[in-house]
Amino acid sequence: MTRFFIVLLFVLMVICVYTIISQTLYRRYHSSVIIKGAKKHKIAITFDDGPHPVYTPKILDLFKLHEMKATFFIVGELGEKHPSILNRMIDEGHEVAIHHHRHVSAWTQTPWQLKRQIHQCAQVIEKVTNQKPLFYRPPWGHLNMSSLSMAKPYHLVIWTGIFQDWTLKTTKTALVQKLMRKVEDGAIFVLHDNGDTPGADEKAPEMTIAALEEFLPYLKQQGYESITMQQLMNQS
Repeated sequence: MTRFFIVLLFVLMVICVYTIISQTLYRRYHSSVIIKGAKKHKIAITFDDGPHPVYTPKILDLFKLHEMKATFFIVGELGEKHPSILNRMIDEGHEVAIHHHRHVSAWTQTPWQLKRQIHQCAQVIEKVTNQKPLFYRPPWGHLNMSSLSMAKPYHLVIWTGIFQDWTLKTTKTALVQKLMRKVEDGAIFVLHDNGDTPGADEKAPEMTIAALEEFLPYLKQQGYESITMQQLMNQS
């Protein structure tokens, strides 16, 4: 029995090093992980988990109305289902980037499985839009020991602000206030255009859209604008 617990403890330690500890070290100390840009009066509003056939077009309408740009970190298999939405993103000056091919955590993936998730999603983007993606953000922001090496040649992006907009427990008013408080030069915001993911409320994007209807005019009034990740990081 003692030997069993020693083996179990060893396995748990390996898992922790591969997942949580690696994630913490990467985020805090590795210069290759992008958390923030440097452009004055510019931020990058980004969306994870889409495209969604209802919510993503509404977000695109809103950004078009306010003459703002966004970056969409898409799930590859959803991009395959909704190619016209990806093409609309590109046509309207937005950026399409990599989430995973399926919405799975890097903590559950071996290095080779992770590489497949990243590169299958990249292939979908390139096939549909004829553009090579530059940036990658993993679902939930989860990193493992192999994330940086498996993500190459893509730039790994996390965020400056994340706002729990995936749950209806966050009200529209609370979300608007959170967004306003985090506005600063070079900030990278994460929002979600699909609520059909583990841990999310299906209708949460409705609240996100309502909050953006108030936040985008505020952003403009403060002399800021939302631009793409490529523009924010000068990746041309």
